[in-house]
Amino acid sequence: MFRYIQALILIFLLAGCFVKQPIDEQIGKKSFENEDYLILTALEQQSRGNYKNSIEIYKLLYKKSEKINYLIEATTLSFLSEGIEETEKLLYKAISEAPDSSKLKRIEIGFLIKQEKNIEAKEKILDLVNKDKSVINLKIAGSIYLQSKSYELALKYYESAYAIDNDENSLLNIVDIQYNYLDNKDDAIALLETHIRMHNCEIDSCFKLIEIYGKETNINGVISTYKKLYYRYRNDEYAKKVVELLVYIKDKKGAIKFLDKSGYDQELLLDIYISSQDFQSAYMVAKRLYEKTSKIDYLGRMAIYEYESNKDSLNDEILESVLKKFEKVASKIHDPLYFNYYGYILIDHDINAKKGVGLIKEALLKEPNSPYYLDSLAWGYYKLGRCKEAKVIMDKLIKVNKEEELMNHLIEINKCVKRGKK
Repeated sequence: MFRYIQALILIFLLAGCFVKQPIDEQIGKKSFENEDYLILTALEQQSRGNYKNSIEIYKLLYKKSEKINYLIEATTLSFLSEGIEETEKLLYKAISEAPDSSKLKRIEIGFLIKQEKNIEAKEKILDLVNKDKSVINLKIAGSIYLQSKSYELALKYYESAYAIDNDENSLLNIVDIQYNYLDNKDDAIALLETHIRMHNCEIDSCFKLIEIYGKETNINGVISTYKKLYYRYRNDEYAKKVVELLVYIKDKKGAIKFLDKSGYDQELLLDIYISSQDFQSAYMVAKRLYEKTSKIDYLGRMAIYEYESNKDSLNDEILESVLKKFEKVASKIHDPLYFNYYGYILIDHDINAKKGVGLIKEALLKEPNSPYYLDSLAWGYYKLGRCKEAKVIMDKLIKVNKEEELMNHLIEINKCVKRGKK
């Protein structure tokens, strides 16, 4: 029950029960000399949470000016902060002075609920709604009937309020009632989806839809809603959820499309392209990242992906482009991956085997047991005619690694040895 009392109190606050308008609009002309000073003091005490002091000042203002707004403000603060006895005294004095005040009637309803006088509260809210079908009154009626488990009536009032202002709080109450209490699950989902489509993806409504999609095991619905959240708020946590779920359902194409469009985690996009052996797309991502950051590592990746994507149609122009990139990278960073790649290309394409071997030896200084770098070194020795040295390396390698490329290299190296090369 206290949950709904808090909801009502929040509604009262949102309805503007406190003094917020300019003084002239709120109370008219000054009635005594230091009236403005007392108002400012009351507001200051209120802002500091010193409600008791603020109430006493509003009571003094009322006594000196006989302006009902001061008494209403004192009553409102008392309802929110003081005991029942003090509130009751102020409330019914204010009602006797301003019997038609909607604010006071709402406070009275909240006061009755605090005392668990629910039947009287229902009578009061029905009377108020009949006279004033404002959004706040309809919401209060909905809250009261929801608290008393009269779900059909609660739904009726929340729907009436929602029809007026399309407010998210009314929406969530409607959805809660339909989904959890009236078993109108399809209606609840349809309403949420429509609201989000028409009024954008607000945090609470979208997470409510995600919660429901989760219960209904609608993973695509969850993904779609997280996408909406990401594109509206650009929060990386939402993008992360999208990618995790797409990976979970093995939708690689969907993950690529989202990462490419959103710009989120381009390193992950690179990994996916590489695992798919889509080196041309990987090259374009690395190029974008290099142009954006000027990080030399991305230039190295561009060289690798450019080479891999054109392996079957290499020409002098492409090869020159790749080698220029590797030369620049090798002069800037000592990364064994790039040293080995650059060196192997120089060796395999008979461009400069001696330089290639030197580069691969640099790579092996950092990773001396890498089978790929050792294979490159053996291949370099082969190209330089040092076939026996190459065979020693390869004989050790094939004991633990029998990949096709290594075996092909070994065949050629063995032939070389048989021809009598050193």
